Amino acid sequence: MADLEPSNPFLVVQRFQITISFVGSGAVSGNWGPTLRGGFGHTLRKIACPFGRDTCEGCCLGSRCAYAYLFETPVFADSAVMRKYPEAPHPFIFEPPPPKNVVQHGEKAQLGLVLVGRAVELIPYIYLALEELGRQGLGRERVPFRVEQIAVEDGAVVWSWQAGRQFHPPDTHRLSLEPGPSRQSVFQIRFSSPTRIVTQGQLSRSPQLLDLVKALARRAFLLRYFHCGGCLEPIAPEFFEAASQARILESHFHWEDWERFSGRQKRHVPLGGLMGNMVLEADFGRLKPLLRAGEYVHVGKNTTFGLGKLTISEENSP
Repeated sequence: MADLEPSNPFLVVQRFQITISFVGSGAVSGNWGPTLRGGFGHTLRKIACPFGRDTCEGCCLGSRCAYAYLFETPVFADSAVMRKYPEAPHPFIFEPPPPKNVVQHGEKAQLGLVLVGRAVELIPYIYLALEELGRQGLGRERVPFRVEQIAVEDGAVVWSWQAGRQFHPPDTHRLSLEPGPSRQSVFQIRFSSPTRIVTQGQLSRSPQLLDLVKALARRAFLLRYFHCGGCLEPIAPEFFEAASQARILESHFHWEDWERFSGRQKRHVPLGGLMGNMVLEADFGRLKPLLRAGEYVHVGKNTTFGLGKLTISEENSP
């Protein structure tokens, strides 16, 4: 596991590819992100809580419990930031496969999962929770599945049904949050899941690069502080200067409506956001480290459901 001391300036992450195989047929969901996240939360609480409680409030385990740490990520009284907030940003992001409502027996699916900092150590709990979710079944018709394999993005196997079922501690990526060498270039940013960036208190339908960079800088700073050792080094202003000088060459966004059913609120909650892409000319060299971090941790609201997924591709330099 990477160094997670307060002096650690890096954002520590790993992306896992989880292969599941369905052992039944039926309707799952037209939107796997909320379905996975909701079911996973219920089964993680079941396998992680030794007391069988319905709430974490007042529990003596606190953030030492896998469920509390992932889903009710605490802000401690002596925290240097977010002391007025009940919870810190959660250290996991589901990256569901393309929507497919009906699955068949024997069909396989790849679930992406990004873990941040200390959360990487919880992968055995995550496996057990997914196994329990597979026994209960996924989606409206409770389609059962089993976990076949867990690997990291370079292909190294962390756990496999066929290879002894032993866990192999995963490596991590240490992402720099320092600006890179200055270099003008043309590049594209694509939102491949609904992206909910708030500007001036409203969900933006036409974000500028500066809006994206501000949201991403705040998210990266908080994830590093709460989950990667407590580093308080501010995000460099060169990122914001480079973003403010960007020129949008093309912009093709549309609003995609999603929703989920909230068990706590007992109602459907909207999760709509922007999808599409924009092409920009800017100092890509300066911006690249922060944008690449965004490819792992997503951006905007409701990222644990898979929202705010962005990919960056550089085009020919002008």
